Amino acid sequence: MKQINGTELDKLVKKFETSDFIDNDPVQFPRGYQKKQDIEISGFISSAFAYGNRKKIIENLHYIHKILNKNPYEFVINFDIDRDAQFFRGFGYRFTGEKDILCLIYALNRVFKKFNTLEDAFLNGFSQDDPNVRKGLVSFVNLLRNNLPCDEECSRSFRHLIPTPENGSACKRLNLFLRWMVRKGPVDLNIWHRVPESKLIIPLDVHVARVSVLWGLTGRKSNDWKKAEEITQKLRQFDPDDPAKYDFAIFGAGIERLA
Repeated sequence: MKQINGTELDKLVKKFETSDFIDNDPVQFPRGYQKKQDIEISGFISSAFAYGNRKKIIENLHYIHKILNKNPYEFVINFDIDRDAQFFRGFGYRFTGEKDILCLIYALNRVFKKFNTLEDAFLNGFSQDDPNVRKGLVSFVNLLRNNLPCDEECSRSFRHLIPTPENGSACKRLNLFLRWMVRKGPVDLNIWHRVPESKLIIPLDVHVARVSVLWGLTGRKSNDWKKAEEITQKLRQFDPDDPAKYDFAIFGAGIERLA
């Protein structure tokens, strides 16, 4: 086991956190918009579907964004599930089907009827005094789940698409969404200014999980929320204000097999 240090990690951040990262990453989609709500919706949907093969993820998101067109917010706020279901007829991506994408957009519609932005919705359950974003995520996910139009079967599959730390899930995709919204930099979007970077939890994908064990950032076997917290807490020793920046270093090292 190699014990990584902050200097080595910072060098890897400089190597991987560049604008070149955007071209083959789902973050390219929210970066295509200017209006805050458009960016939020595109970012939330793009992160929700960021699982599986990267090429397939990008193809799938191109399909969805053709439907959302130039104004995701207008599509969502005017969404009628009976009228607009036709746009997603036959949609399927791995564990997610037509019913799930319809439920997701319907839930977003209901949330935007109550809150001006997704940042406002998230802040409804988040406090600056919280140790990290966990409590805010639990509240945010419950808000979405409480606004589903469908039956228990739909709710079960939706729970895979939008998990919660309350059940121990690492919530990789939700933490990715928060990283995009909150962090500054050439890749992340920094459109949320009321959630500190210091509160973010690293998105725990398979590469981050594997490399973090190899580098002594965690000894935990299960790829769960506690493991994501443990890794992030270790990374705070190197940068207490922005531990999630090391996602680029660890993920990049994993992709290029540097560890």
